[in-house]
Amino acid sequence: MATPEGKVPIVESAGQAVRFLREHWRFGLSVAAIGAAVQTGAFALFGVTALWIVVVGIVSAFVHAAFLNVAFNGPVGVGARLAGDGLRVFASMSFVGFFISIVMFMVLYVAMSILIGPYAEEVRAAGQNNEQLMAIMDRAVAAQPNVMLWALGIAGVLVLLLTSRLYLAAPATVEQNRIKVFDSWRWTKGNLLRIAATRVLLLAPALILVGVLQSIAAAIFGAPASDPAALAANAQTVSVIGFYFLAGLAQLLIYGMLEAGLSGYLYRGLRPTPPPAA
Repeated sequence: MATPEGKVPIVESAGQAVRFLREHWRFGLSVAAIGAAVQTGAFALFGVTALWIVVVGIVSAFVHAAFLNVAFNGPVGVGARLAGDGLRVFASMSFVGFFISIVMFMVLYVAMSILIGPYAEEVRAAGQNNEQLMAIMDRAVAAQPNVMLWALGIAGVLVLLLTSRLYLAAPATVEQNRIKVFDSWRWTKGNLLRIAATRVLLLAPALILVGVLQSIAAAIFGAPASDPAALAANAQTVSVIGFYFLAGLAQLLIYGMLEAGLSGYLYRGLRPTPPPAA
């Protein structure tokens, strides 16, 4: 990747990710289908539980590792490397997820402090009475509805910036065969806003397209896609299984391949040039 004056070319980078999807979509379809099938099976077996979340995370890491291998080396030999690369990518993603959880906790803590501040005396009086505490929280949110909207917006921007700074962790992990997270912080220095802008330019339309395809899948199977509780309650029905599989397939194929294509392309352009072998 040629980076003019050390800067990420926004439109070119997004175009290269689209090109990666266009060139390797057949291989990506097979990988995404396997990943969607495993995620769907876990959803049918475990429902919306912590175990299901772990399975989804592991499958996403393995699929992402497979796509990055294609970006670096082509489709040949992906299966031989997948086990090790998938586990290493899952570990690096877990580190990033840990930092995201810290950011979310801090934003939520500040938002809750603002909401509950005027009701501090009532909260102390309620003690451990969960029903009273929930009633107070409902009143606080109703009185200041914009607080949560601002909190979600700020959290979204912070997460976008943090993940953009650590965006090269997964491709570095795959390419160097060991867990790499914090090197990405150095490599993306000076390009944070450009990387974030590239991701928005590329992935926002991708999310809209995936959402449309998922809505079509919900209409085909008659699944209650807009009601997560109803989906969880009917996790073993044919309609929900069919919808969940197609929804996961679209997510992994389109969004997953674009993410891998973009991060792999940026990694090749922003990593320091390795010294010549002795």
